[in-house]
Amino acid sequence: MWYIKIYWQKFKDSLLNQQLGRWKKIILVIIPLFVTFSAILWWSMLQPVNPKAKDSISFEIKKGMTAKVVGRRLENQGLIKNSLIFYIYTKINRLDTKFKSGIYELTPAMTLPEIVDKLVKGEVLLKKVTIPEGTTLEKIAEIFEAQNLATKEEFLKLAVPSFFQEKYPFLKTLPPGATLEGFLYPDTYYLAQNNPISYYIESMLERFYDVYYSNAEFLEREKDLGLNTYQVITLASIIEKEAKLSSEKPIIAAVFLNRLKKGMPLQSCATVEYVLKEHKEVLTLEDLKIESPYNTYVNTGLPPGPISAPGIDSIKAVLHPANVDYLYFVANGDGTHTFSRTYEEHIRAKNEIRRNKTK
Repeated sequence: MWYIKIYWQKFKDSLLNQQLGRWKKIILVIIPLFVTFSAILWWSMLQPVNPKAKDSISFEIKKGMTAKVVGRRLENQGLIKNSLIFYIYTKINRLDTKFKSGIYELTPAMTLPEIVDKLVKGEVLLKKVTIPEGTTLEKIAEIFEAQNLATKEEFLKLAVPSFFQEKYPFLKTLPPGATLEGFLYPDTYYLAQNNPISYYIESMLERFYDVYYSNAEFLEREKDLGLNTYQVITLASIIEKEAKLSSEKPIIAAVFLNRLKKGMPLQSCATVEYVLKEHKEVLTLEDLKIESPYNTYVNTGLPPGPISAPGIDSIKAVLHPANVDYLYFVANGDGTHTFSRTYEEHIRAKNEIRRNKTK
């Protein structure tokens, strides 16, 4: 019987080898087919959504936007076929963190690699430039330099009234030596590259003109308050830096206007920080003694000019101050302020805030 077992084992081994051989053949056929199919699918996913498309689509990349988000938005706007393929392609080529922010002009007739190349090179149709409220002229120049639209030095050299006062006559009322500090309106702008620097400055001046001089009530309120535009913007720029809450801006405006009427110095920390070119949580006694016409602790009246670009709320606060007789205010440390009518009340408020901080 032993020879039967041997033949039976050989028979089973033969069958197994035949089965393995068939699987090997199947695998050898399937793998190339799978690879070929995957390559074709990959290639097709990189092709244009619509090769015959002629219309372009504006596509915005915001600062910090990830490749996954960019891919989803491109797919949603019909510019690529698949966002996952987009992500894999950019990841493989180490381009997923290389996109530059801005407004792009793209078309469904572009291949995925062409779109990626454009986003990486930063070939934007328009640059998105955001000027936050309370930004100084120097910082605005730095923003334009960071966007590769102008050098800081060139921007500041042109940011003077004399270059633009023919087109904007209100600039003729600015005092000698004034810059455009405060008059480049804080907003978000979409600007084309390779334009003259004067074009960018004019865009912001035009926005200021539209906001301020298109409002007849603003000019009437100037007359009622006995202020001119330069004085309004100067005071609004200080309020912009002092106030954290829009609801407190009219009250702070009233405090400063009340002090001006009484011939008291404004004693604004923001004006000292403008001289120092830095923000400090607590100003030292030496800081408060710094020699500068912008130091409102040692000089009465308004400083020589604005210290930042005020937003509309700060401008409105000056033109419509709260009906209060406060002369002092102190920061509570949470964005709010305590307002006082007398110096004694002010000192008590400051002491109370100090006690609360030490608890």
